[in-house]
Amino acid sequence: MLEAAALTTREYLAPGFWYMGFRSPKIARAAQAAQFVAIDLPGEFTPRLPLGIWTADSGEVSFLFREWGDRTARLARLPERSEISLLGPLGNSFEPPPPGRRAIVVAGGLGIVPFWLLVRSLAKAGVDTRVVIGARSKELIVGADALMKLGADVTVCTDDGSAGRRGSVVDAAREIFKPGDVLYGCGPRGMLRTLCEFANAADAPCLISMEETFGCSMGTCWGCVVPVKRGSAQSTHHPKAPGEPRDYDVARVCADGTVFRAADVLWLET
Repeated sequence: MLEAAALTTREYLAPGFWYMGFRSPKIARAAQAAQFVAIDLPGEFTPRLPLGIWTADSGEVSFLFREWGDRTARLARLPERSEISLLGPLGNSFEPPPPGRRAIVVAGGLGIVPFWLLVRSLAKAGVDTRVVIGARSKELIVGADALMKLGADVTVCTDDGSAGRRGSVVDAAREIFKPGDVLYGCGPRGMLRTLCEFANAADAPCLISMEETFGCSMGTCWGCVVPVKRGSAQSTHHPKAPGEPRDYDVARVCADGTVFRAADVLWLET
């Protein structure tokens, strides 16, 4: 759906990191964990800016994002009470764990964005939830307090040891993990690959929300494809062409994801 959204809140959280809230009742009601919107910014034409939905509550949606280019800079500097056009919510969402299973959420940096909605839904369902959040240093940890307010048990990791435990989020998740747990992840590509390798080796269910550079955000340009196993639920299901050497298929992160099963994703780079 397409909805006009009025700016209500803006906060500078950390070097380069912003929190912004918008009044958007229809999208707020429909939003699910790991979905995103495509933002049509006022002014000079640019492709819509895709951003993951952080919170959706009481008729408002919010975004946590890093200012890293022209579109995010324009969003961060919108005049007070500006209106923007939001297209969404787009993409699929996380599935809850089976009854009686514990959830472990693993977030690297802004990979925390899909998890406010997930943690809230798990808390309402009475699911035992552990959250591991990581960043390079203390000042780059964002969103942890919001998840704690939802009742999540949160562990903070930093590369330099300036907050929480020193080390990676995947190492912390390994220590917490018990057979039967369901893993959820979002973050940098290397972190996701390591998490998937751990989950697959442990034969543990694992769902990841992937980040890629979107062109159209609607699945038409095929600019955000990732390699997946042939025959997996989100593959194209196109038959292998005669003589084709490629053994894998592809899926679009924007239209087929952003959530994928760890067992389906292929990490082809060495």
